[in-house]
Amino acid sequence: MRTLLTAAAIAAILGLAACSPAEKADAQAAADKVAAETKEAASTVAAETKDFATSPEVKAAGTEIKDAAKDAGTMAKEAAKDAAGEAKQAIHSATAPTPAEKAAQDHDGH
Repeated sequence: MRTLLTAAAIAAILGLAACSPAEKADAQAAADKVAAETKEAASTVAAETKDFATSPEVKAAGTEIKDAAKDAGTMAKEAAKDAAGEAKQAIHSATAPTPAEKAAQDHDGH
């Protein structure tokens, strides 16, 4: 907002340097009007943004998002546990001797 006001002021100053006194007065009045409208618009946007951020609807949506994220985290944790258990079982199955290998080991061991 400051940049806009500064730019408007600079434009007004530069414009005033090359004008007659009447044109300078008109330009100054126009610049003052633009500055006032800009301040008013910024103030309105700030107030509406504050109202929006503190509205019950936004707070409710934030709570719903928080709850959904918590639920997603719980589901991901459970899925990771399940996947770890399945991986452990798969490793055990892949490395465990087959019944024929086990029988051969038992036979060789006697």
